[in-house]
Amino acid sequence: MRSALGAAILGGACQATPSFAQSSAPPSEKQSATTLPEVRVAGQRARPRRAARVDPAPAPAQPVPAQVGERGTGPVVGYSARQSVTATKTDTPLLETPQSISVVTKDQIKDQGAQTVQDALQYTPGVSIQGYGANAFFDGFKVRGFDAPQYLDGLRLPKDGLQFGMPKIEPYGLERLEVLKGPSSGLYGQTDPGGFINMISKRPTATPHFEAAGTFGSFNRIQGAFDFGGPIDKNGEFLYRVVGLARQSDTQTDFVQDNKVFIAPSFTWRPTTDTSFTILSHYQKIDNKGYQQYVPGQVSFLPNPNGRVPYSRYIGEPSLDGYKLEQAAIGYALEHRFDNNLQFRQNVRYMEVTNNLQSVRSEGMFSTTFPPTPATTSNSLVSRSYNYVSSKAQNLTADNQLQADFRTGALTHKVLVGLDYLNQTGSSDYRSRGIDPINAYNPIYGVTFVPPASSLSPFMLLNNKIDQVGLYAQDQIKLDRWTLSLTGRQDFVNTELESLAAYPKPGTYRRSDSAQTGRVGLNYLFDFGLSPYANYSTSFVPNANASRNGQAFKPTTGEGWEAGVKFQPVGTNLMLTAAYFDIKQNDVLTADPVDFLFSVQTDAVRSRGVELEARGNITRELEIIAGYSHTDAKITASAIGAQGKYVNGVPIDQASLWAKYTWFDGPLAGLGLGAGVRYAGESYGDLYNTFVLPDYTLFDASVSYDFGYVRPEMKGWTAQVTAKNLTNRYYVASCLTGLAYCGLGTARTILGTLRYSWN
Repeated sequence: MRSALGAAILGGACQATPSFAQSSAPPSEKQSATTLPEVRVAGQRARPRRAARVDPAPAPAQPVPAQVGERGTGPVVGYSARQSVTATKTDTPLLETPQSISVVTKDQIKDQGAQTVQDALQYTPGVSIQGYGANAFFDGFKVRGFDAPQYLDGLRLPKDGLQFGMPKIEPYGLERLEVLKGPSSGLYGQTDPGGFINMISKRPTATPHFEAAGTFGSFNRIQGAFDFGGPIDKNGEFLYRVVGLARQSDTQTDFVQDNKVFIAPSFTWRPTTDTSFTILSHYQKIDNKGYQQYVPGQVSFLPNPNGRVPYSRYIGEPSLDGYKLEQAAIGYALEHRFDNNLQFRQNVRYMEVTNNLQSVRSEGMFSTTFPPTPATTSNSLVSRSYNYVSSKAQNLTADNQLQADFRTGALTHKVLVGLDYLNQTGSSDYRSRGIDPINAYNPIYGVTFVPPASSLSPFMLLNNKIDQVGLYAQDQIKLDRWTLSLTGRQDFVNTELESLAAYPKPGTYRRSDSAQTGRVGLNYLFDFGLSPYANYSTSFVPNANASRNGQAFKPTTGEGWEAGVKFQPVGTNLMLTAAYFDIKQNDVLTADPVDFLFSVQTDAVRSRGVELEARGNITRELEIIAGYSHTDAKITASAIGAQGKYVNGVPIDQASLWAKYTWFDGPLAGLGLGAGVRYAGESYGDLYNTFVLPDYTLFDASVSYDFGYVRPEMKGWTAQVTAKNLTNRYYVASCLTGLAYCGLGTARTILGTLRYSWN
């Protein structure tokens, strides 16, 4: 939850979070971080048999030992991952991880034609998305009813105080996406209790690979992408990878573009089989006309004699609205193994992002009286404001880890000790004023006077800073088939907020906090692949803000427990999971009942529910992704009378199913058919639950073909067509804080991709 003003002004919030680092494989494997799996795990997606033999890459003179199986930061063949580093910061099998985690693989992203991180997470239970509408220039998520922080390679992404200056991650540059659910401050420091999103970048590989792809389709989309990488020298000591993408596109909304340039070079040096040093970097620039659009609920889903506005309707000012985002990051991942029992890892990244926008925003239906009433509210005129935002943010994150593997009698220990550091700064200049309304059904542009930004006084002019140091320890203790995970962390955080305009009250607000958080988890792994588990964990989030009286807020805290079961039948690539959770969050900020421009720290939230998920192969040819979640997220204490209400923007029930069938033999060999259905149940649109957003069901589909089955000389050529919202169902994805700020869902989108891959 956030204050009413903050949510209305910002168009959503997403709490900030700290850093993490990658891990290496168990000591017995003795491989580098960049070694790809060269032995296929039984049950994994079979590679199609080509018409012509593929010559293997020449073996290096001093080969690095091949990895058996999968790495927690590496690629996954198919839809079902076996390993992850996100939950434990060590490369741990999902069956032995006593916490719920969903892994979206690169194959899933490709097969479903996901163009954004939000697209990629649409089949993940417990995740609520599209808080800003279909054309969102920000990725916003809730996990189990709470705002979900975002990480890249385990390190916290930067953001400014207004949360406009935050990066948008390109999914083509990712190896996998992982959603860790439940409180996780025991390893990560400041995180919200619902969970967080961790995105894993593509890294250099020991096997040469080259891919070029062109995409075109709905809304005049033209896109090119490439992914090149492999060893530089014959010994495999130096590896590289370069991933790039360029796009020029309109969107489903008139006058709004979706243009982008993205490049991500990476380089690995492996002087020995025990040492790996990888540089990870990326640069992205977005420069678009138009801006994401809200439409009032009265013209989108509520009864109106004029009907509803189409997906294409734009209520801004086309000649004036625009959005620019520029982000850059560089860092490294160092891994060194001293011996079979001791290893050290260090992950460091510097990242900065700048954002400038000018945009019109809906402020609800136009009225001649205040507060508006049905009798005085027009059926067609929409009130508007013009908004100028200039923001930037940067952070330096570092995570140092020392892992020791040893035995004490019958117990096997995997001990992790870490020290991480975060230094983040941000600044925001927000200016706004009301402008003339517009007819939502017959808009006339260019006749409204819009003052320049220089003529307005800032409403918010903020500089913020956060310094955080965290010391953590974890022991994963094995006894026969039992695994007990114990985690504890001590954080020291200094926050500073300087306000130079009207909100908050001018001044400098400083606060120093410390917090102890942790997790205890237990699971038992049966011989046949069944793993019941349970955990209890805590969370905290510092608050860089102040009350109406200038009082700095203390951190928001949370706790939760979870019990579930994971099942992966032996010899298969199918993972089934079920979980029940109960999470509480205290000292939540909400609107001050005396002055809604400020906040008070009195609220509490409780979220309970169940989640079911299935991922992987039913047969060699048939792969599925299925999920269901029931989330009962309610406000349990409120200073403004909202206790007992559901958290807005969180569907109570969600369900999804995706299946893809690929022919490897016979006359249809090379053909793949995919189909999906997504259901989002009713959700409440505002704090007081005064209106309900209708449920909706969407259908997706894909068709792909591998031309290598037709002619040997066409080996490596594939074509794919994907369709989202195939029936063009009209729906409202969310209303951020009320009827004025509703975001339309995604209209039917059909994209075709031609791809060529070679070694």
